[in-house]
Amino acid sequence: MIQKVSRRTAQQLVNILESKDSSIAWYAYSIEILLILLITMTMVLGLAFLLGTIKNTLIFLAIFAPLRCIGGGVHMSTGNRCILVSTFIFVFFGHLSTLEIPVNSLTGLVIIALLLGIYTTVKWVPAGTRKHTITDTRVRNNRKIYMLMVLAIYGITAFILIHKGNLGESIALTWGAMVSLLLITPIGYGIIEVFDNTVDIIVQKGGE
Repeated sequence: MIQKVSRRTAQQLVNILESKDSSIAWYAYSIEILLILLITMTMVLGLAFLLGTIKNTLIFLAIFAPLRCIGGGVHMSTGNRCILVSTFIFVFFGHLSTLEIPVNSLTGLVIIALLLGIYTTVKWVPAGTRKHTITDTRVRNNRKIYMLMVLAIYGITAFILIHKGNLGESIALTWGAMVSLLLITPIGYGIIEVFDNTVDIIVQKGGE
């Protein structure tokens, strides 16, 4: 559905702007990404509001989003699946971050997240997909530097929050960092692939 709407809108834009037909694919892709983002955020904020976890969900997204943009990682095979999985992840971990974690355990979790982040950055960032993989060495190195900078900001912020007693906010940041990093690793790719394949099997059986 989203792909069809994006394609039709792109065709209309090309006609209005009198652009080349070759621009349709680029417009369609951009519109699809925008629609997925808008629908996902609307659903996430609506559910978070109902659950009373808006603050924690936004904090989760505050670190998840930059790490995701810079580091790359696995994607679902369709826009609809992306919306459903993203909404589940954001709402679930936004709610999970409201559960208390002892200070010592949280401090250890932040350290683990930072170590995982450093290893993931050196090993896999920027992580690509079948459709898009960054091969330029200079660009890859720059992404690694940006990634480490964001991780440093995360670590400093998380420890400051712990020191001030704002454990809930630190927990939300830490879950955001760890989930985003997980989606860069082969484990994350494997989890999403299993989910994608399972949905394919269910859809195929439903069509029989």
